[in-house]
Amino acid sequence: MKKGLFVFIVLISVVLLPLSSQAAREAQLAAEKVELKMAVMQGPSGFGVAQLFANEGKIANNISADISVYPSPNEVIARLANGELDVAFLPTNVAANLYSKGVKVKIAAVTGDGMLMFLTTDDSITQITDLNNRKIHIPGSGSTPDQLTRILISALGFDWQEDVELDYSIAAPAQLAQMMIANRVDLAVMPEPFVTMVLSSNKKATQLIDVQALWAALTGVENYPMTVVVISDAFVAKNPDKVAPLMDAIKESISWTVANPDKASQYIEREGIMKAEMAAPAIGRCNLVFRKAKEGFLAMDIYLKVLQGFDYTSIGGALPDESFYLDY
Repeated sequence: MKKGLFVFIVLISVVLLPLSSQAAREAQLAAEKVELKMAVMQGPSGFGVAQLFANEGKIANNISADISVYPSPNEVIARLANGELDVAFLPTNVAANLYSKGVKVKIAAVTGDGMLMFLTTDDSITQITDLNNRKIHIPGSGSTPDQLTRILISALGFDWQEDVELDYSIAAPAQLAQMMIANRVDLAVMPEPFVTMVLSSNKKATQLIDVQALWAALTGVENYPMTVVVISDAFVAKNPDKVAPLMDAIKESISWTVANPDKASQYIEREGIMKAEMAAPAIGRCNLVFRKAKEGFLAMDIYLKVLQGFDYTSIGGALPDESFYLDY
């Protein structure tokens, strides 16, 4: 009787121990799973996550992203400040402004370089000197196009307050593009993909100044970082081993978007970032990149120093120190 009971106990142990070990492993893996909150904006800054949308937010086996799309930085700023977001794509100066105001975030990578152009539909405007006493339309006061326009106009020898008229009456770049296509605006600073949209829709439209080329000539740096991805200090502290896989997934998604514009544009439209017919032809011109923050430090530092010298309030009043740039 005792021998039979012993054999029974042994058999039960052989069967149940692996099951309990497997359950323990599954419970441990479940405990390690992380769903982070990510924000992107409508427009080119949101293009790079197209593959993440295609993969339903999967980053790695135990990491996923709940990605929300917002129409402007303001809503993203508010959610970062109150801790609702872990990761966000933002204009570089907006990220610096947040950091200067004490919001606990760091730049993890540059995800988009400059993509601005001076466009004209007036054939009497053929060179830089023709800008004198002209009205230049800019989508949004205080925006990156506005900041760069004022900086570069000054560098070209104009007084942007007296020699030219900066018109902010059409704040939405999509609407401004339509006005240029209809020949109701003859001079504007435009970002992609609206540059491509205007050039392909109005045969009179020409590129007067490549802002990126002018920036390179003035600073010696090939381009300026227009969009960055920031990550909250709280997320990094709680999930230090999840940062590298997350950034690898973003890097891969950006590469996939650039290599597959037609497929990517379908997800871009599905998520309300932009219509596919606008996004697809412009993706290759949007300067989507991926550089770790430490690798992109020089270009970002010069860009922020120029902004600080021109309007220190645009970066929150102070130049961020090196702890602003996440090393991982």
